[in-house]
Amino acid sequence: MKNTTTIEISLKSVLLIILTLLLLLIAWKIRGVLIGLFIAFILMSGFAPLVDWLTRKGVNKTLSVIITYFLAISSFATLLFLVIPPLVREIQELINNLPLYINWFSSTFGYSPTLPAFSNDNITSIFTSRLESALSSLLKVALNAFGVFVTFITVAVFSFYLLLEREKIKRNIHIVFPNLPKERVNSLANKIEIKLGAWVRGELMLMLIIGVATYIGLSLLRVEFALPLAIIAGLLEIVPIVGPTVSAIPAALVAFVQSPVLAVGVIALYILIQQLENNIIVPKLMEKAVGLSPIVIIFALLVGGALFGIIGALVAVPAAAILHVIFEDFYETSKET
Repeated sequence: MKNTTTIEISLKSVLLIILTLLLLLIAWKIRGVLIGLFIAFILMSGFAPLVDWLTRKGVNKTLSVIITYFLAISSFATLLFLVIPPLVREIQELINNLPLYINWFSSTFGYSPTLPAFSNDNITSIFTSRLESALSSLLKVALNAFGVFVTFITVAVFSFYLLLEREKIKRNIHIVFPNLPKERVNSLANKIEIKLGAWVRGELMLMLIIGVATYIGLSLLRVEFALPLAIIAGLLEIVPIVGPTVSAIPAALVAFVQSPVLAVGVIALYILIQQLENNIIVPKLMEKAVGLSPIVIIFALLVGGALFGIIGALVAVPAAAILHVIFEDFYETSKET
């Protein structure tokens, strides 16, 4: 006689599974909004120590937040002022000298690019055929740029209000987890905020290291505008994988204006810095900042990039840090019980 096992599933369990799946579907649909809110929360954690320091010095809470934002915006604007004007001048010089570089390329490699002969008729036809696609591409770029700007402003505003309401949120966050003790939820929230703040400071330190290393390398190669190019490299370091590659483009252009051979040396310099960053600096620095092993950090970057692209790679390490804090808390609690 065979033994039979009966599995009973209650209506409550079915409804709970359906509700969970619906919530996951909704979260996936609005993943862009959720990632934006997460970035705002990261910014709040990074700004919180300065706000707390100003508050302890007797400054009003709202004024402390305003001062913190003013310092952040002023620093960013100063960096842009140092970077943009010299790069514009170098690009203009590169365009003006482009015929000379084409002649150099032809004489060095024995290859002369042949340009098609144009008449008034085919110039008109080419212009009209390309005009529509060019306008369409320009419109897409403008819309994307506007969307990025709106997202940036939204995240900045939301993190501003998070800083203002931070203590109130931390006092009432236990309402979201009614089955957990209030003290445990508050402790967990404080640990997460401290961990994210450490990640922000670690990222700033990483940007500083890459910026200084790039400045030293470019200065040794005697590349013009070494300081703004190094600032670009440091700023773009916050964008994993793509940032270091993009930062090499303006440096190579500036070097190419001076000498095509120098441009090769600059590209080699950026490849060397990127290899040191990927294999040594990032894993070790982030391990010290957020307490994650280099293997976990690299794995988180790969998973975040595969799921959500550049933004996913950007928030992968802080997300992994939060999961680490949660798992560590549950592990310690399970040992006590």
